Amino acid sequence: MKMEQSFLTTFAYAKINLALAIHGIREDGYHELQSVMQSISLHDIVRVRRRGEQVVCRCGAISGPGNIAHKAAVLFLEQLGQFEGIEIEIEKHIPIQAGLAGGSTDAAATLRLLNQLYGEPLSREALLTLARRCGADVAFCLSGGTMWATGRGERLEALPTAPTMDLVLTKPYAGVNTREAYLRFDFVGQGGRLTRTDWEKALALNSTQQIADLLYNDLELASTQMVPEILVLKQHLLAAKCYGALMSGSGSSVFGIAQGKQHAIEVVEQLRKKGFKNVWVTRTMDVIV
Repeated sequence: MKMEQSFLTTFAYAKINLALAIHGIREDGYHELQSVMQSISLHDIVRVRRRGEQVVCRCGAISGPGNIAHKAAVLFLEQLGQFEGIEIEIEKHIPIQAGLAGGSTDAAATLRLLNQLYGEPLSREALLTLARRCGADVAFCLSGGTMWATGRGERLEALPTAPTMDLVLTKPYAGVNTREAYLRFDFVGQGGRLTRTDWEKALALNSTQQIADLLYNDLELASTQMVPEILVLKQHLLAAKCYGALMSGSGSSVFGIAQGKQHAIEVVEQLRKKGFKNVWVTRTMDVIV
């Protein structure tokens, strides 16, 4: 009788964009970005094992081949020339359509676990190449930390590690479809540029206030037109004395930089009393692997 193989398990951390600027559309139809990406402690739990003859991905309402973690597993097996069954189980805590890379981080965690499961056959660079084929944010989620991202968000360079910042994370009931946000941006938006040296300085100084002053997102206007609650939440966070607040990615989540953990807990309580249900206390995280 064949032994039942046990799961390998890891956390898959969410990301926020401390800044996101869009300048132009590339020849491939994607937008040319500049972004400061940052891992946060909010996470899904991903489990992987060899089983059966096919790739199976269980993730509640977003199970099956449409899940980006499923795609990651198929690409990994193709790369190895292996054709066997893989079972992926994802326990979701990161909300979807939130600009938090929930799907991308699950895919990155799947790649990390599979590489472990097969005895590390792929180098870091080979894993990054697979990650880029899965989607724009997957490469960042593979290592996390604080990164300067360009291209579609897949070209990454390390920045000074952000100080540990306590965050209040909120999400309107409605999500934002990334594609729709970019289409609307093309119609209403005016792209900007980030100054990398400003970010390097603020991060190296460990200055939460300077980081808060640099928060920037070109997609905020377009996404707020689709989900007005984004702006309502942002205003609540600023009124509650957060150092700064911003929509993450294409939305719809909004984060506020709190004055410390106790302040973050108090702000979350205030928001819950006002009837907002999707509210979390979280914090920035250093490199994952």
